[in-house]
Amino acid sequence: MPLIIYDPSSAADATRGSVCDQLVEALDLIPTFLAALGADPAEQSHRLEGRSLLPMLRGETPAWRRFVISDKRWKYVHAIGFRPMLYDLASDPHEFCDLGADPAYADERSRLAAALHLWSLRLSQRTTRSEAAMRAARDASLRRGILIGVWDEADLEDELWCAYRG
Repeated sequence: MPLIIYDPSSAADATRGSVCDQLVEALDLIPTFLAALGADPAEQSHRLEGRSLLPMLRGETPAWRRFVISDKRWKYVHAIGFRPMLYDLASDPHEFCDLGADPAYADERSRLAAALHLWSLRLSQRTTRSEAAMRAARDASLRRGILIGVWDEADLEDELWCAYRG
């Protein structure tokens, strides 16, 4: 569906009045608002799945989504207990012709089913800490002297091993 955004900053002057066909979702709005207010949306990545749209509003072309479960051309609908539905939005924008049972589109259904599967396994569904907190915690067990899977103390920094030697 269309989304109209106005960025009042001068950084968006170059793109003012332009049309962008990138795939965005409603969940991108809160990270966009946070970024516009000067906050870092990445600090809330454990709660927010979306991405800030400010880079696009300001003329940048960040690496972005390849699909939003509906890619630019195809819409794939999967409901448990029913066969998949598939619509070609280029030739059927009103979704009148379901291609979900047509053998000619089996490869497209398989491709979109795989994308849906990967999307359902994304880490954002399971994290309870921000990316920054997880980065800071990496290797914390080594700093506390917890030595899991260490075969030779010579492989360790002395500060991590000296507590065991007394």
